[in-house]
Amino acid sequence: MLPLFFSIACTKWEEPKTHNFKTATGAEQYERLMWDAVKNKDRLAIASHLASNYVHQDETGTKSKEQFLAELEQTTLSDYSLGELNVTPQGNDMIVTYQVTLRGTHAGKPFPNEPICLLSVWQQQKSGWVLVAQSSSSIQNSR
Repeated sequence: MLPLFFSIACTKWEEPKTHNFKTATGAEQYERLMWDAVKNKDRLAIASHLASNYVHQDETGTKSKEQFLAELEQTTLSDYSLGELNVTPQGNDMIVTYQVTLRGTHAGKPFPNEPICLLSVWQQQKSGWVLVAQSSSSIQNSR
């Protein structure tokens, strides 16, 4: 009689083909999910992954979560691409720097062809990972 353990088969656990905020495993995926949410005008997904005290800094000044969400209402994104992405873990935080090139419009005007430099700070909280701060600048302003 052969022991039963010889009939055990190996299975390969596969990573999901499409990620969502529950299956994402890193800061790069969180950034892509946020841009996908902007592209899909999924304001609920965006709002639920911004900390209540979220702060955004750009050339026009500092914005609260509410101000940033209101500004996104004027954005139509047809596509985006990320480059030069770097993730630096720091305790319960992840600091992400990258460049993003946007295709679409904001307030009826097309986005520039040049990439935008971004710095994002993601923080692990009881509810999951949330974006607590973000700073953006044009390539011209960052040199």
